[in-house]
Amino acid sequence: MEEQVLKENKGDHSHQQPIGTDERYQTLFEQVNAAALLTTYEGEILEANLRSCDLLGYSWDELHKLSLRDILSEELDWSDFKEENAAMGGLHLETETRRKDGGYLPVDLSTSMFRMKDKVVMFVLIWDITERKEAEKRLKESEKKYRGLFEYTTDGIIVLDARGDIHDVNTTLCQLVDCKKEELIGKNLLGMEILTPTSMPIVMGQFEQLLSEKTAKFYTTEIQRKNGKVLTVEISSFFLVRKDNEIDNFVLSFRDITDRIESEKRLLMEKQLFQTLLNSLPDSVFFKDDHHRFVLVNPSKAKHSNVDHSEMLGKTDFDFYPEEQAKRFQKDDQSVFETGKPIINKIEEVTRKDGSSSWISVTKVPWFNQDGEIIGTMGISRDITKWKEIQQQAIERLELLQTLLDTIPDSIYFKDDKHRFVLVNTAKAAHHNTTPEKMKGTTDFDYLPKKQAQQIVEDDEQVLTTGEPIINKVEKITIDGEEQWVSVTKVPRYDKESKIIGTMGITRNITEWKRIVQKKTES
Repeated sequence: MEEQVLKENKGDHSHQQPIGTDERYQTLFEQVNAAALLTTYEGEILEANLRSCDLLGYSWDELHKLSLRDILSEELDWSDFKEENAAMGGLHLETETRRKDGGYLPVDLSTSMFRMKDKVVMFVLIWDITERKEAEKRLKESEKKYRGLFEYTTDGIIVLDARGDIHDVNTTLCQLVDCKKEELIGKNLLGMEILTPTSMPIVMGQFEQLLSEKTAKFYTTEIQRKNGKVLTVEISSFFLVRKDNEIDNFVLSFRDITDRIESEKRLLMEKQLFQTLLNSLPDSVFFKDDHHRFVLVNPSKAKHSNVDHSEMLGKTDFDFYPEEQAKRFQKDDQSVFETGKPIINKIEEVTRKDGSSSWISVTKVPWFNQDGEIIGTMGISRDITKWKEIQQQAIERLELLQTLLDTIPDSIYFKDDKHRFVLVNTAKAAHHNTTPEKMKGTTDFDYLPKKQAQQIVEDDEQVLTTGEPIINKVEKITIDGEEQWVSVTKVPRYDKESKIIGTMGITRNITEWKRIVQKKTES
């Protein structure tokens, strides 16, 4: 390069030209796609093109008052920079430039050393690489995200070439097959025991499907761990494609669904058991939503309502019962829904629209979703019409028995196995100046002296233990301070299984008879 001299005048940049330089070099200096500077060896700026002004934010006059050190990064060691320039005749490096506004720009810096009029000068080119740096940053972030996604996704991933050689695997895949990365990378997948005779043809089929159709379906198959345990997996595949639309690698993705399959089996079994239970229960079972509409009923509920199962869904009690009765049912439902408090074994008589009636025992509880929110009610009702009839018959028989007992002048009583009165007649209660109702649940210790009550209990215990009755046992007792003679008969009480559950006794007051006998004996 021929030596050049600089024009002495440093006026308007548009009129500034290196002395002795023809227009071709001046045009090249101005049109180069970079900031171009001519500086002394010490860095003082002698010449600058328009792109330098644009890049650095200075006017041409301002630039000529600066040194290269003023526009380069403060972290750049100027002494080392000069020495390397002198030793190598020029440099090329990435650094930063300082703009007039204080901002920094990433740049590529290229310098060339040469002599001009026996003075060493530098020709400096500065390229703005902001966009490139941003692109590199985005690429790094993208690669970081990809690597993070690749490594920590819950699916196991294998990257293969066209021969089936493993190029990369993620952590999840290693955990799935219980192998380290170094045991897998570089090996051929088709020659390993990860694939079973069941999954091998599926993987091969996915290769072929991708090559022909560019897409592949999901399949459920299996893979094998190092210890031989077989896992149920969901497998999918795809190609990695380069920018030029060239196929790069084949990717297999494995999702372990062993637990999910087991859960689905358990859920199906529980659902079947639940449905079997619902279908087998003689009781009516129903679920209602927050608007009291039936969303699930069992066959017994539908039968009790004289309709088909499907006819009840989406309907309310108003479709099957008289209005007043349906209002009562809905009021109970609303109470359970709003308070969360159940209604347990409520007994009520129901009448259907066809005129038939029955007695039921109803339990209603809140129906919760998985978040613990009440979304409706669940109920179980049992037809107790026959039980109600038996109960009524028992009441009537008990009333007849009580009437019969109350007409007998002798004291009659029934006790349980703890010697507590469960039924007494009027005569027995009158002897203790009380009523039959008040005597229920009490014992002889509540009415007689302790010694006398103890003797009675011992007799009761003898009957309970041996099953042998005591017939017409004559004994003297004290009632309200007066001595009386009684004749006592006690027999065991049995339940339906012939098990002794208590005693029954009859006590006859024989005081007058005892006095007559005593007078005759004395005379």
